[in-house]
Amino acid sequence: MRILHVTPYYEHAWAYGGIPRVVSALASGMAARGHEVTVCTTDARVRDERLPRPDGTPRFVSWRETTAAGVDVRIFPNVSNWLAYDLQFFLPIGLSAYLRAHAADFDIAHVHACHNIPGALAARHLIKAHVPYVLTPHGTALRLERRLLAKYLFDVSIGRNVLSGAARLLAVSEAERIQLHSMDVPDGRIAVIPNPSDLAEFAVPIERGTFRARYGLGDGELIMFLGKLTPRKRLDVLARAFASLTRPGARLVVVGNDMGYGAELERLIETLRIGDRTLRTGLLTGRDRLEALADADVVVYPSKDEIFGLVPIEAILCGTPVVVADDSGCGEVITRVGGGLVVPQGNAGDLATAITTVLETPAHWRRSAEAAALRAREWYGAASVCDQLETVYREVIGEQSPR
Repeated sequence: MRILHVTPYYEHAWAYGGIPRVVSALASGMAARGHEVTVCTTDARVRDERLPRPDGTPRFVSWRETTAAGVDVRIFPNVSNWLAYDLQFFLPIGLSAYLRAHAADFDIAHVHACHNIPGALAARHLIKAHVPYVLTPHGTALRLERRLLAKYLFDVSIGRNVLSGAARLLAVSEAERIQLHSMDVPDGRIAVIPNPSDLAEFAVPIERGTFRARYGLGDGELIMFLGKLTPRKRLDVLARAFASLTRPGARLVVVGNDMGYGAELERLIETLRIGDRTLRTGLLTGRDRLEALADADVVVYPSKDEIFGLVPIEAILCGTPVVVADDSGCGEVITRVGGGLVVPQGNAGDLATAITTVLETPAHWRRSAEAAALRAREWYGAASVCDQLETVYREVIGEQSPR
């Protein structure tokens, strides 16, 4: 198959959360099966830095790279990196022209996330070219959290045909399927395919102690959050739960880049008087983030509307137990795979109790995480997920009338 992925951010855009890693794992996995895979994305990377361009390439000219897995990546520069990072407003120069010329070259396309211009442009040109596409909202189908008016205006204008034009909507959990039902999407248009983990990252064993040594943390208990700092992650609940613990040697470690919530979190930390026991590292990528997860005694993910939760799975693959909230797909995933506790979302008391339970019997919970890692590898490894995705692609292509 000739497969096109369209995503606002890809692979090295760690600051944008799990979607870039998910798309990379899917694209590489399908290329490994012998398919021709192209990714169209932007040069988004972090707040103050774009993806590096080849020497001699003008600033507002697109370029292409070929990954080690054989994926053809087409990178289109954003008009403004500030708009991309702070407002999630991606304006890729040249993407529309490329899609107009080449949309018909593909058998199927895969669009990622809602309320973004790359996806809207892709939907428009793919529909015109009579090329079917599937859409993975990644939890963004509903208008949640921030910029609600902007999302509404987008959905009734440039983005109005993105969902309706998709041959399938791919939910990453049963919780997301229910979300889509609430938007009147019939079950026949939905397929549930979980997010994949790139197991190659875990091929070399992660030696514990590296992260602790780097930050001078010693042997005390580490309670860790890793992810983007946004209101939806409910770090306020985690901070209050941590402040209530009667474990004087414990440290709260917050790993992740500020997406608009950092100042409020700092004020809360000061109010709770836990600043001397709290470490914020900023964004960690690649092996550094895995070393952090491996050195934690428990990884806590108290998020609201967390439709899957890639970080808890990665923590379990590092052998670290987790505590997650129950209101969405993350609780569903951990209930299935094991390796942690699920608590009511937004309840600091229950969260503190669960954290204490894990910390009081660390050997038991390490063994539980190691057992859960075997199931996570089987159910959420990229190879298993790509098996399911390939089936859906072929079904969708087979449903189309000849061009």
